Formats: sequence, C-alpha cells, structure tokens
Amino acid sequence: MNKKLLLIISIIAILGFWASKTLIKKDSSKDKTSVTKMENSVYWTCPMHPQVHMEHEGECPICHMKLVKVTKQNQGNNINDGDTADNRTSVFTTKNQLDLIGLQKVQAEKMDLTTKIGISGRALSASAVAFQVYESDLRVLKVGLPFKGIESVSSEDVSGIITSIDSLVDPTSRTVRVIGSIKNSSTRLLPETSFSGEILILLKDRLAIPESSVLHTGKGALVYIVEKNNKLNPTFIKLGAKTEGFYEVISGLTDGQFISSGPNFLIDSEAKIRGAND
Repeated sequence: MNKKLLLIISIIAILGFWASKTLIKKDSSKDKTSVTKMENSVYWTCPMHPQVHMEHEGECPICHMKLVKVTKQNQGNNINDGDTADNRTSVFTTKNQLDLIGLQKVQAEKMDLTTKIGISGRALSASAVAFQVYESDLRVLKVGLPFKGIESVSSEDVSGIITSIDSLVDPTSRTVRVIGSIKNSSTRLLPETSFSGEILILLKDRLAIPESSVLHTGKGALVYIVEKNNKLNPTFIKLGAKTEGFYEVISGLTDGQFISSGPNFLIDSEAKIRGAND
C-alpha cells in the first residue's frame, strides 16, 4: 500500500514540474514579445521635463511646451574619434523650444584671443625673477613674451619679458622654471623675495567658441552641434587655452560650424535619458 501511494505521489510531482516549466516558458515568450513591442514603440516627451512620456502628441502637463516625438529610428550618436559620448543620443527640437529654454545657435569661428597664465616665484636679483609654469602651458610659451606682477616686500608693480625657459620638467609638480628680466622696476628688488603675476599671451587666428557652449564631463569637453531641422548632436572636442568668455578649440569642430550656447544641461539631460533607454 505504501509503495503504491509513493508511486502516485511521484507521478503527480513529475506532472506538476512539467506543467510549471511549460507555463514559465510561455510567460517568458510573452514577456519577450512585450519587450520587443515596447522597444519599437513611439512616445512623446518634453525637452524640459524628460520624465514625461505620453502616448500621443500634445503639450507638456508641467510647462505646456509642445512635446517631441521619440522613436528608435530617430535616435543616434554623433561622436568624434569613435567615442560613445556616455550613451547620449541626438535630440530633436524646434526653434521655439530652443528659444523657450534660452539656447542660442552660435558659430565656431576664428578670432584673436588673449589668454593669461598665472605665475609665482622669487626675485633672483634686482633685475631678474624666476617662476614656475605648468608643462601644459608650454605650447603657448616662448622667449620674449611679456609678464607683469607684484613684488611682495615693496608691493611694487613690475613688468618685463621672458628671457629663458628650462627644458627639464619637475617630475613632482609637473612645472618648468622660467626666467624673466625686469624692465620697469623703479627700485632694486631684494633677492629671494616672492613675486606673483601673470604672463600675457596673444593667440592670433584661433578657432574659438563661447565658454557657455561647453559642458565638462568625466570624459572631456562636450558640445552640441546644431544641424538641419534643429537636430542637436553631442560631440566631444579638445580644448586649448581659456580666455575671457571663450575657449580655443584644438580639434572636433570646424570653422563656421553651428553649436548651441546657453543652458546646455537641459538638452544634455534629455540626451542622457534617451541614451539610457536606447
């Protein structure tokens, strides 16, 4: 009797396991179909409030801005040198939307820039000073450039020109020693007194963009290129010297290219959310 009961229980258990496995397989297939359908779906969202997802066109319930249509087909990256732009995607907008969030379309263009390099050091003699300059600034540094500053003891304004640049970089501070000759000092500087000031550098005919166009990310400097129909493409660029309100562009943009300027973080937020959902 016990053996017969055990056999019946075993058969029931096997049938139950088979049935549950079949149901799970069906549910999995159903979920996969649902996911595929969702990935190919269309929705409307707000550039100002990307958390808004609507199944039809209309206005944002928060700011009443016209919603933007989003599909898998109109999402894509425009990245220089094979970079992924941290999974950001292009953003499609209208001129009215750009105006509403305060974004302007500006051109990358060549211009003369004036940059300053902060310096600190000490007086070597009555007419010479030595100061340190970071190796990253060496590409724009040369003998004959003017500098100005203040000597600490007399608080006297002094100015002069660079007369020599060392060829060895300090491995700890990553700086290079520079010697300058004082030209306008009315009093004799005391040796070993401290000196601080700046080097003035004129950069002629350099490609430049407004400071407000640049987003600084963990991977580098990012801008949004404005293409036809106000399509904004995230693009990493390489920056050079920073001046008053502008950045020199080393690579990533060409003369005459349009980019957005202003509160780019609003567009960037939308680009990252769409990229995460891609």
